[in-house]
Amino acid sequence: MRGNQRITTALLVVAVAATACSKSNETQQSKSPEPQFSAKVTTVAMTNDTPKEKVSAIPEQVIKTNSGPFSEGEAAYDAGKFGDAVTLFDQYTQQKPRNPWGHYMLGLSAWKAGDLEKSEKSFNEALRLDPDHFKSLLHLSRVLVDQKRFDDAVVRLTHAAELDPNSADVQRLLGRAFTGQSKTDEAVAAYRRTIELDARDAWSMNNLGSLLIQKERFDEAVPVLQKAVSLRKSVAVFHNNLGMALEHTGNIKGAAAEYRSALIVESGNEKAKENLARIEGVKTGDAR
Repeated sequence: MRGNQRITTALLVVAVAATACSKSNETQQSKSPEPQFSAKVTTVAMTNDTPKEKVSAIPEQVIKTNSGPFSEGEAAYDAGKFGDAVTLFDQYTQQKPRNPWGHYMLGLSAWKAGDLEKSEKSFNEALRLDPDHFKSLLHLSRVLVDQKRFDDAVVRLTHAAELDPNSADVQRLLGRAFTGQSKTDEAVAAYRRTIELDARDAWSMNNLGSLLIQKERFDEAVPVLQKAVSLRKSVAVFHNNLGMALEHTGNIKGAAAEYRSALIVESGNEKAKENLARIEGVKTGDAR
C-alpha cells in the first residue's frame, strides 16, 4: 500500500506540472475558463467581475438635474451602444465640465468601448473634481487591473475601502490586485472578505480555492470550491479545480467524479481530459 501511495504522490506531482493558467470573460461565464494552475500550482485569479452598471445606479437627483446629452448618453449606454455613449458624454462634459458624474459616465462608456486611455483620463478628472467619488475609484481600479498596474490599483482600492468597507466589489478587486502583486496572503484575505459580503460570489470562491491550492492548503480549498460548484454547476473550471483540490488530498475517486462533471459541462475542456486520463491510471484501491 505504501508503494501505491508513493505512486499516487508521484502522479500528483506530474499533475501539477501538466496544468496551465487561463483567463475568463464575464460575457461567457458558463464557458470561459477561469484561471487554473500553472506548473508550480500558481494562479492569477482574475475574478469574473465585469460590472453590469446601469446609469440608473447614479443618484436620481443627478439625472433629474441633467438633460440633453446626459439623458441621451444614458439611453445609449443602457442599450449597449457604448461608442455613441462616449460621443454623447463627451459633449456633456464639455457643457458641464465641473460635474464629476459626467466624467464618470464618460469613463465608464469609454471603458466599455475598449478605450482604456480615455477611460482612465475621465475617471481621473472625476476624482480631481471629487476625490471621494466612490464609483470613479472603483472603476478606475478595474481599468488599472486590466492593464496589470496592480500597485496603482491597490492605492485607489484602499481609498475606496475606507469610503465603503462593506463593498464586495472593492474586496474582489483587491483580491485580483493583490494576486497580481504576488501577495497571496493579502489576496486570500480579500477574497474571504468578499465572500463574507456576498455569499453567492462563486467566482471569488473559485479564485480563493485556487490560491489556497497554490499555498498547498488543500483541505481548506476543498469546501470553498465545493460551494462554488454548488452555486454554479454549469462552470467546467469549478469542477476541474475542485477535482485538483480533492486529488491533492488523496480523494482520487472524488477527483475523478469532478473531472467527469467538468467534461459533461464542457466536453472540450483539455485540462479536465488530461487530469481524468492521468488519475484513471491510479489503482482504484488507492482511492478513498
